[in-house]
Amino acid sequence: MEKIKIHRDQMYIDGLAANDSEIIESIYKKFVPKVVFFVLNNSGDRDQAQNIVQEVMLLLYNQAKAGALKLTCPFESYFFLLCKRKWLNEFKKISGEGVVIHEDVASINESALKLIAQTEEFDKQQQVQNNLGFNEEREAFKENLNQIAEEHFNKKPKVIGLKPWYFAVAISVAVLFGLFFFNYNQNPVFTDYNRPVHASFAEKGSEDGPLKNAEKEFNAKRYSLAIPYFEEVLAKGTTPELQYFYGISLLEESHYLKAEAVFNELRAGNSVYKEKATWYLALSKLKQRDYKSCKEILQTISQDYDDYDDVQLLLDDLE
Repeated sequence: MEKIKIHRDQMYIDGLAANDSEIIESIYKKFVPKVVFFVLNNSGDRDQAQNIVQEVMLLLYNQAKAGALKLTCPFESYFFLLCKRKWLNEFKKISGEGVVIHEDVASINESALKLIAQTEEFDKQQQVQNNLGFNEEREAFKENLNQIAEEHFNKKPKVIGLKPWYFAVAISVAVLFGLFFFNYNQNPVFTDYNRPVHASFAEKGSEDGPLKNAEKEFNAKRYSLAIPYFEEVLAKGTTPELQYFYGISLLEESHYLKAEAVFNELRAGNSVYKEKATWYLALSKLKQRDYKSCKEILQTISQDYDDYDDVQLLLDDLE
């Protein structure tokens, strides 16, 4: 029997099951804006978008608590597709019009489609049986979810009276602001795909040596402090593993030339970090908004790469 490979984004599912506020906040910041944009552009409003998101979040919570949800694809594609299908079904009920859900199977991960089918089947059974248990925990989750959703959906801007001559300036600012968000929705950004990586090096030397300090600062995301420690260690001897984490630190601090030199060196070798370095080289181009180069580099990554789901997702976003 083939072993199921759990995707690293399982942390979002586990976080929902644990009612982790940080994870829920992260989902609202990273993934919900895309859902809202879709609903608003498909005959819906913000309130309806909020309802769809909360329904899906509660559904995922119930499925995770029942131990029936193991993520095998990126959370973003799975979550967005669930919300999309739920909204189109809801719109069908509201409008009385027939809606056919077309999916571009070529651009959607097969694992995501299987998970969607499982989740929708779980949803049907849940509605029929309605005997999940853990009622108190679920109510606590709903209360936390409502509070976080309220903060994200109902932020009220401060109202300031404007003199007539201010309106021309206000309109200009609004246009620029609108263009900014239009571009944001059109193009992916580095933070959408920059997943946390954990460093764990073999012990060498003293507990407070440069290698241990590099690991500590890297895992604490204090990359500017990690860089000199990496350089001290690498001056004594180079390994692909150390180069890889050093390159990520450089990229996080926007030292693009040095980071890309490291990734290109790894990419030219045959270590286990070859494909990983190629992925981060593409992310370097993404961070610099060089979408053409980013896409060209992504197309060189083998489909055997462990996290090829992310590669395909970014390629789709770059179309």
